[in-house]
Amino acid sequence: MKQIEFHVHSFSLRHHLRYRERTGYDVFSYIAEMAQLGFTGVNVSANGAGYRDLCGTSPEHFAAVRSAVAERGMKLELDTSDTRVENMTTMLHVAAACGADTLRTYTKYSAPLADVIEWTIRDLRTVASLAADLGVLVVLENHEDFTGPVLAQILGAVDHTSVRALYDYGNSQMVGEDPLDALAAMAPFIERVHAKDHVLLRGPDGPVVQGVPFGSGRLPVGETTDRLYAAGVRRFCYENVWSYTAPLKCAADALPDTPCFEWDDPHRYLVGDTLAPEEAVREERLAFDQGLHAFQQMLKSHGYEVSSGR
Repeated sequence: MKQIEFHVHSFSLRHHLRYRERTGYDVFSYIAEMAQLGFTGVNVSANGAGYRDLCGTSPEHFAAVRSAVAERGMKLELDTSDTRVENMTTMLHVAAACGADTLRTYTKYSAPLADVIEWTIRDLRTVASLAADLGVLVVLENHEDFTGPVLAQILGAVDHTSVRALYDYGNSQMVGEDPLDALAAMAPFIERVHAKDHVLLRGPDGPVVQGVPFGSGRLPVGETTDRLYAAGVRRFCYENVWSYTAPLKCAADALPDTPCFEWDDPHRYLVGDTLAPEEAVREERLAFDQGLHAFQQMLKSHGYEVSSGR
C-alpha cells in the first residue's frame, strides 16, 4: 500500500462556517469533526480581515487553534491570498502562531503578465527567509491565473526550499490548460495539492468551470493522484467544491480537445451563494459526504492507505 497523509479543506464546509451563528459550527467544530472522520490534517481558509474560517484574529484564539489541532495529533495548513510582502509577513506569523506548517497563497495583482510574474518573484524572494525561520512552507497555487509553465518559471526564479507549489486538480481549466499539462510543468515544485472535481458548462453569463461533488465531474482524478504520488507528493487534501463557479479566462474555441473540457449539462449550473442558508448548508453536507466517499473509494482502488499521522 502507498502511505499518504489525508487532509481536508475548510472550503468543503464553507456554508457551515459562514453561517456559524445559525449552525454553531466554527473552526473548533470543524477540527473535532474532521479528526473523527479520520483526516490527519485540516486546511483552513484565513483570507480577509476576519481570517474567514479561522473564526478569530487574537493571539489567544490562535493558541486555542494550535492546541485543538495538536491534541488530536493533526497537522494544519492555512490559506491566504495576495503575495504582497505586507500580507505574507503578517500571515506567516499567524500561521506560526496557529501551529500551521504550510501557508498557501496566490497573486492578486492585476497587470500585464510580465509585470505580475516579476512582482510575484520579488515578493516570494523577500519572504522566503522569514518562512524558513518560522518553519512554515509557503506554497504558490495555480489559482485561475498562471499556467503550469509560468508558475514553474516563478518558482525556479525564487529558488528557495521554503517556497514551493500547490497543485490544484482543476484550476488550470480556467486558463484553458489541461490539468495534466499543468501537473507535468509544475511537478518538480509540488508539495501540496487540492483534490476536487469540476465540469465545464455554458452558464447564463458565459462559459464557466462548475464545482461538483468529487467523483461526479470530468477531471482525471485517479490519474492525477497517481502522477502526483509518482512526483513525490504524500499529502492529499480533499476539497468539496460543490456549487462553486469560475468563468473561463480564455476563448471557448481555444480550449484543449481533452475529456475534461467536454461540455456538460447546463442544468448542473449552481451558485451556492444564491441559496438560502438552510438549503446551502443541507446540500453542502450531502455533497461533502458523497464526495468524501468517492475520494476514499478512489484512493482504495488505486492502492493508497492513510497513515496515522501521529
